[in-house]
Amino acid sequence: MVKISIILPCYNAGEYLHRSIPNCLHQTLKDIEIICVNDSSTDNTAEILQEYANKDNRIKIITQENQGTLVARKRGIEHASGEYCMFLDQDDFYELCACAELYSIIKEQDVEILEFNANVIEKNNTSFSCSSFPYKHQKLHALDALEKIFENQRHFRPWIWVKIFSTSLCKRVLPYIPEKYMTLHEDVLMFMMCFLFAETYYNIDNAYYTHYKDIGFCKGYSFSQFQKALSSAKILFSTLNDFIQNQKPDPYIEKILKKLIYWIELDCFQRFTTLCPPEQYKEGFLLILNTVSTGVLTEKYMQQYQLMQKQSKLIQQQESELRFYTSSPSNLNLTQALHSFHSHFPFLFKIQCNMLCRTHQIAQSLKQNGFRETCKKIIRYILKK
Repeated sequence: MVKISIILPCYNAGEYLHRSIPNCLHQTLKDIEIICVNDSSTDNTAEILQEYANKDNRIKIITQENQGTLVARKRGIEHASGEYCMFLDQDDFYELCACAELYSIIKEQDVEILEFNANVIEKNNTSFSCSSFPYKHQKLHALDALEKIFENQRHFRPWIWVKIFSTSLCKRVLPYIPEKYMTLHEDVLMFMMCFLFAETYYNIDNAYYTHYKDIGFCKGYSFSQFQKALSSAKILFSTLNDFIQNQKPDPYIEKILKKLIYWIELDCFQRFTTLCPPEQYKEGFLLILNTVSTGVLTEKYMQQYQLMQKQSKLIQQQESELRFYTSSPSNLNLTQALHSFHSHFPFLFKIQCNMLCRTHQIAQSLKQNGFRETCKKIIRYILKK
């Protein structure tokens, strides 16, 4: 029996396959298969895949109509014959020892999900380590792990390329994976279903995967991409709500699923900011209204309202300070000097402003209340602070 099936969805991947496929073929563990799912590419992807398949019979090629990464992964799982499944994005790669060491660890720990770390390379070629949640080297029930993950959003790492799964688990969740085109959140959906049906989970520190960030989907403003992002969110909401309604999970699992829906609803607003062109904000906001819940809309409105109130108070305060400082000096040259000081040293100017305000207040108090009362006021103010 093949030990590991690497599932590699490919769409117009010609410029990446000469890195990702040799990386799989040169793994130190040789008893693997590479299932390449061609998602109706329009470039030379098919030719490159066939070229490699002719040289190495561990490569299997599946061709499907353009249905996206989620369905491509589903097709790959259906054809997988390995004990375990790993998922590779077309532009990424593994450490050459990844399959051998991960297979050894998952067999030794006897778990259905093993999570590891990754190195992430950003557009400017800087990199960082994508560390996992803090319960490392602990064998947990998958639902207990899921509950701990959702205690803090920083621990939420839904990417399935930093996990190795038992193939039997992947095949069990297939009926719950919709045959729908998603450009976003497909990892989230697969991640949730696997954890909901798994028994055991283990987590390690080692980084075995290198991921290139922001290649493919998000490349500047695009209303069509924004539409696809919201469509993907709707599919996720529908799938999770159907699961809640039909499977009747325990209350704490239902709470986790609803929290996930809430997080993705908030993400819709982030996509609105990063993807929707400003000239199409009206159309974009109408799509938001038809996607997220009334509760989240109300919450976002209240946040915006509170922010506007804070900004309004800040503007009023700045206007008041400006009026005081510009009206205090009678000398035109002194006024210009204060303006220049403010523009070059805003922090020091603010301190100077506070000092002038206090001096002005003391002068007014001396004039109105006399020396003794003014001293009492100053002492009370100091004691209060």
